[in-house]
Amino acid sequence: MQVIQLWWFNLTGAQQILWIIAIFFTLFFLVQIIVSIFDSHEDDGVTFFTLRNAIVFFLGFSWGGLACIDTDISIWWAVLVGLIMVLINFLLLQGFDSLNETGNLNLDNAIGKQAVVSIPIPVGGCGKVNISFQSRLEELEAATEDVAIPRGQTVTVLRISNNKLIVKAS
Repeated sequence: MQVIQLWWFNLTGAQQILWIIAIFFTLFFLVQIIVSIFDSHEDDGVTFFTLRNAIVFFLGFSWGGLACIDTDISIWWAVLVGLIMVLINFLLLQGFDSLNETGNLNLDNAIGKQAVVSIPIPVGGCGKVNISFQSRLEELEAATEDVAIPRGQTVTVLRISNNKLIVKAS
């Protein structure tokens, strides 16, 4: 403990302030990362002026400032380090946001698509089809209005009714 006290009191006032900022924002950043792993909140896109970017700026500024003081470089480089870290954070979050997909199927996007019957569809009854749309393969309930459709038959989706695909043989 005496080593830490000796080290602390040998720092300049600017170094002490930067160390306090660095430790605080590093811990805050780590807590934020842990919370974001378990948080199911969805953002409405990526914005530049956020609490996360402020934390990242002060994280970069404080550690960059300590490096500047230790190497006798202008403290303005620390500001630049903070801004560069914000830019990197912004670009990373923007990239991650572009990978985000809600996963909700919009059955209207299946209209006009072709599918293959996996469970035979009786007239007036319900079967299932395998259909590829919205970049994924789904097995969905399907019905027909005219003739029964056997397994393996290719069909075309005409419309959607009661969350079922209404199909006809192709």
